[in-house]
Order: sequence, then C-alpha cells, then structure tokens
Amino acid sequence: MLIPQNDLVTGLLGVVTVANHIAWFFKEIIPKREYAKNILAIWVSRCNQIKDNLGDQTIEMISVKNISELMETMIARPAQQLRQCAIDLFKTAAGRRLIESNPAELTNKPVNKKSRLRLTSDQYSAILEASPVWLRNAMQIALITLQRRGDVSRIRFDEITEGYLYVIQEKTQKYDSGYLKISTGDDLKKIISNCRDDIASPYLVHRKHQKRIERENCDHWTQVTPEMITREFKEVRDSLDIFEHMKMKTRPTFHDIRALSIKQYKDSGINSQELAGHSSEKMTKNYDSGHDEIRWIETKTR
Repeated sequence: MLIPQNDLVTGLLGVVTVANHIAWFFKEIIPKREYAKNILAIWVSRCNQIKDNLGDQTIEMISVKNISELMETMIARPAQQLRQCAIDLFKTAAGRRLIESNPAELTNKPVNKKSRLRLTSDQYSAILEASPVWLRNAMQIALITLQRRGDVSRIRFDEITEGYLYVIQEKTQKYDSGYLKISTGDDLKKIISNCRDDIASPYLVHRKHQKRIERENCDHWTQVTPEMITREFKEVRDSLDIFEHMKMKTRPTFHDIRALSIKQYKDSGINSQELAGHSSEKMTKNYDSGHDEIRWIETKTR
C-alpha cells in the first residue's frame, strides 16, 4: 500500500514526491526501529493517510497549511499521531537534503481532552472485591508494581529470584528504562503468594479456561491475555452501582490503576519514576557500546 505508482516524469526530473519519500522511509528507516506490532500499525495507518492526501505532491511543496488542514479533518488523538509521524517523515526528508525546513514541526499540536475520570481508591476497592481471583491478582500486581496490563499478564514465577522480580517492559524494552529489577517487599511478596494456587501455571496471573485450546500470543493454556484483563475489568466495573451515574466513556479502565498507584506513591513521598519505567536523560543506557549485557534498573515497591 505504501509503494508509489511509477511516474516517468518525476523519475526523469529527479523530483521526489511525498509518496516516494514514504516508500523510502519504510524501506530504510522503519525496519531499523523494530517497532512493536501495534506501533507499526499506527505508522502504516497515518502514513497511508498522508500519502492518500498529499502523496502526489513534491516533498518540497508541502506547507504547514497542507498538514494542518489534514489534521483538522481528524479527532484529536489520531491527529496527534499523524502530526508525530509527519514530523519524523519530514525530518528525515531534511536529512536527505530534499527540504530545508520541517513544515510539520510548525503545526499546532491537537489538544486531546481526557474524557475518562480518574480511578479513586474507593472505586478500585469496590472493583477488586467484586472481581474473580485472577483479576484481583492482576489488579494488585498493577497497583503495587505500576506495570501495564501487557507486562502484568506476562510476569512468570521463574522471573522471581533471590528477592527480586525481573520485568522487561514491552513498551520501553529498547531503551534504558525497560529492564526492571524490582525488590520484592512485603506487599509484593503477599501478592505473589496469593497467585500460587492449585492451578499449575508458569504465570502469576492465570485462570482455568473452560477449554484447553491454543490462543493467539499465548504459550500456556492458563495464560491470560491483556485483552482478557481489559474485558473482565470492564464487565465487573459496569456491574457495580457506584458507576451507574457515570457515562460509559468517562468510566476508568484497568490502565487507570497506573495513575492511581503513581498518586499513592507520591503521597507516600516515594519517587515512582523508575518503577513506572519512565525514561530520564540521567539514566544510563541498557547496552554499552559493543556489548550485549543488559543493565537492570534496580528499584523497589512499597
């Protein structure tokens, strides 16, 4: 979809269109970044939009107005994604000496107003009490470790050794904040103990499914996917009276446990940046130049 049609005139004149540059970008740049599947899907989608609307124009003729008008046809979040992709596209175009300045950088960033309300401690407790055991375990792991649902679903018992839980975060594993060595304090030890039951599973968060079938992205029949966590959390939440007065789009999700946890750590006077996996310029990189030894970032929970 990203390969442009052959254009004899532009080829002879040495003119590079937006579509030409996007095709070059996906051949030369994207493979080196090793994006996760969902991030790559966003890139493909937004670049296709740029190509469909601006692809026939030469790269140096694209203006701030062109990109802004395209963004105005979209709601905030997709428009933000398109703007970020466009900034990267035109930055590499400047590096190829195809343009002198980056028009995407001069566009205004769309404002995405958050419609969901924050998850409160009382709401968390109510959902926790009404949840099945496996979801309670997932919620408690998320609250104490600040990990995202995908990372929570993949934590294994064999990743706990000598008083530490080792987590390779899916979203940031390419950078210095993705490898965490979390000290298992009393609260985390209790949660880990609760995860041990009569179901033989390598995963902390697990459940006995009705059928032992192979599931996509699962290597064990007891494994729980991130989508299962989201879906079950939503069903439990929507069954509770305390959420009846809230519009569906404003109701908190499993992901909002992360914000609640960060607030609780902050209220306790604990800096949760490393535990959350948020990158910092002061952090050393995971890999030394020319070496493959991972540097685990040691941190602790409450």
